[in-house]
Amino acid sequence: MSRDVTFWNLMAKRYAKSDIADVAAYERKLAMTQAVMHPDMDALEFGCGTGSTAVIHAPFVKQMTGIDYSRNMIEIARAKAETVQNLQFEVSELGNWPASNASYDIILGMNILHLLPDHRAALADVRRLIKTGGYFVSTTVCLGDMSGILPRLLPLLSATRLIPKVVPIASDTLAQDIRDAGFEIVENWRPEPGRSAFVIAKAV
Repeated sequence: MSRDVTFWNLMAKRYAKSDIADVAAYERKLAMTQAVMHPDMDALEFGCGTGSTAVIHAPFVKQMTGIDYSRNMIEIARAKAETVQNLQFEVSELGNWPASNASYDIILGMNILHLLPDHRAALADVRRLIKTGGYFVSTTVCLGDMSGILPRLLPLLSATRLIPKVVPIASDTLAQDIRDAGFEIVENWRPEPGRSAFVIAKAV
């Protein structure tokens, strides 16, 4: 088990109780995502954590599946989904998820790409799993855009294992990587300069 999996297993209960940092931004992202959803969609969220976002979106699609490599996160997510008929949670990484090509109409990757050792490989997996014309929705911390002490501090904290490793992706690089993976970007919203990039992209 990698140290990052161990970290998220240990953090699962605390993460589930944590407050949303920017409620207005979160609600806008939900609304923008639901604007491209429809009731006959098959949806997947990878890196779903404790499942809060998947639970909210499930009523807007036919079937919602959430996956995360943290078993403790998925246990909490399953408890949240006990009364949601069209929602399931499974322990898996995206690259190991046993779904056929073009299985999904929409795939979500919220606050996850910057935590992956190879976000370009993840984008390739997303494009393989998504139908042409389907949507990829993501929020990504763009550490590569930030100035000041934080971009220098995070690698030090990661080295001490106080936090998981955060890859310093720049927003322009992220947008180009999404395009190179086979998507057209239809929304690219930043709540504030230097913060996470919220992207809705269409598979072409």
